Amino acid sequence: MSNTKKEINIGRIIYDAYPHSDLLPIDTDKDCRNIQALLSKVTNEDIGDGLFKFIVAEIVDGGESKITGAILVLEQAKRDIDAVLLALQEALIKKKF
Repeated sequence: MSNTKKEINIGRIIYDAYPHSDLLPIDTDKDCRNIQALLSKVTNEDIGDGLFKFIVAEIVDGGESKITGAILVLEQAKRDIDAVLLALQEALIKKKF
């Protein structure tokens, strides 16, 4: 038995977790072999899903392609999205009154 730790494939984790990923034009064996391959796919081709592209690009750029960086980047993105969503909801409430 080997003592080497198995490398975490962030690209595959993202693909498997993303809702409706099966609709994306992605070959999991080729395009999800690692995060760099997935970044190449989403930046060089129109995959038709800006959010998926954003997630991959942010994890590579801001998260330095590491699992801990990916978590931090997505936590920040979630806070940013929540702030915008709250502002939109508040604007709708104000309009109703």
